Amino acid sequence: MNDHELALEIATRAGEIVMDIRKEANIDTSDNDAAKKLAVKADLTSNDYLLEQLAQHRPEDAVLSEESADSNERLAADRVWIIDPVDGTYEYARSLPECAIHVALWSSSEKKLIAGAVVLPEHKFAWTTTEVKYVTVREAGARPFVIIASPRESKELLTLLTEGLIPKVKALGYTGVEIDNCGSVGGKVDRVLTGRADLYVSSAGFNEWDSAAPTAIGLHQGLAITDMEGRDLVFNQMPPKTASYVATWPHHQAMVLSVLKNR
Repeated sequence: MNDHELALEIATRAGEIVMDIRKEANIDTSDNDAAKKLAVKADLTSNDYLLEQLAQHRPEDAVLSEESADSNERLAADRVWIIDPVDGTYEYARSLPECAIHVALWSSSEKKLIAGAVVLPEHKFAWTTTEVKYVTVREAGARPFVIIASPRESKELLTLLTEGLIPKVKALGYTGVEIDNCGSVGGKVDRVLTGRADLYVSSAGFNEWDSAAPTAIGLHQGLAITDMEGRDLVFNQMPPKTASYVATWPHHQAMVLSVLKNR
């Protein structure tokens, strides 16, 4: 089994495991305490499974996981698996659709992500680096240019983007700019890939386990993904942080980055 196949297989199975846990728990999604306990149980169970599989199939590789203690030792490793056992635990525990399982592999010698999978278990769908799936590059028309962001994204940034992009996207044939949001990073990149959004931006950034797998599959499917300065993302850092994030189609990238320069 190659790295692409392994990432897909274990992420898919982890998704099945967390769905089974939620079905068995059958909680009242309005009960916040029960939702938090469910999220913790799913996170830890998924993490245990992923670590077990990586130890079995890739014992020489290092692992960076949200749910495991970090170590400087991974910095000397050539191959580092970067995993998020459940990205979007809030959504997962409340049966909302955009939770995801993230599995990615970073090569220090190649200085790039070389395999990855994002599984959306609620949709029973997976993005992977094993193939190029059909994606929807939304053309301009009688519709708005859609920006997907976190519900906690800076209002100042979204205002800057909206005001800066409106004249540019209208010149392309769009009707204006619309803001939408969801929780998981994998879910947001999925929105761009499936044509439900044109741009995903994050000014606050996040941890590498949030961003690695979505970046791997997004780049593989043809997205342009950088930080807000237009720089390629680098992983296996200490601390493991992605400072900011911009994902869009290549024909929109220069336009978006030109507006972001005004912040």
